Amino acid sequence: MTLPPALPGDFVWGAHMARPSDYYSVANDTKWRELREAVLMLTSSDQPRFRCKNLETGNLSQWDGEWFYHWSSSGWDWMEWAELSVETAHQREHVRAVLRRIRFAGEQTTAGFRIYGYVRNGEAAGYIE
Repeated sequence: MTLPPALPGDFVWGAHMARPSDYYSVANDTKWRELREAVLMLTSSDQPRFRCKNLETGNLSQWDGEWFYHWSSSGWDWMEWAELSVETAHQREHVRAVLRRIRFAGEQTTAGFRIYGYVRNGEAAGYIE
């Protein structure tokens, strides 16, 4: 499987680190927990891979697909955004249905979806439709 490259805005070593006061929260622990539970209810072939950007450090995680332990191992208060990678149109529609039901702020990408935990002050984020 080929995973998508980094997008503009992804962390670059040596770049300015984000300050939490520059952002406002658009997802709480309940939303992240509901996402985990909903993804675990999907068949394994419909579960997306994910990677996350840390708001405090700017670090971008490696792609992962283990939703039971890895997704929730360190909470979510640090997560600026998460990208969910899908491989098929069928998988995309199942993941989109989950994100719509939970009402996640985010956007569709060529690789799948980017969902937000925090958004920069002065910027708006729409919901996944």
